[in-house]
Amino acid sequence: MDLNGSEPLFWQIASHYEKLIVLGVYKPGEEMPSVREIALENNINPNTVARAMGVLEEKGLVTAIPKKGYFVREASQAKDQRLKALEERIGALLKDGYTPAEIAEVLAMVKGGRG
Repeated sequence: MDLNGSEPLFWQIASHYEKLIVLGVYKPGEEMPSVREIALENNINPNTVARAMGVLEEKGLVTAIPKKGYFVREASQAKDQRLKALEERIGALLKDGYTPAEIAEVLAMVKGGRG
């Protein structure tokens, strides 16, 4: 993590743990390191770590169990959550006036590595 970087620290933490979940380092149902543990290990404020875990929870990758911690969600639950978030984003683009053809064109460019 780059404490002097331009990206907010909580985003860096969330991205780090998201990669670990996607790579399978943390398996579905497995407990994540505690907020306190991550904060102490990285010498950062626990509130910053909690905010990062909130991001992972919003993305549907982890779920919080009160007084127990954060746990990796089952792959199908995470996928459903991610698809729902994507649907909301595309809906917002359509509401902003973009056409399905324009969205598909940009998606093709991104997928082709040109975007």
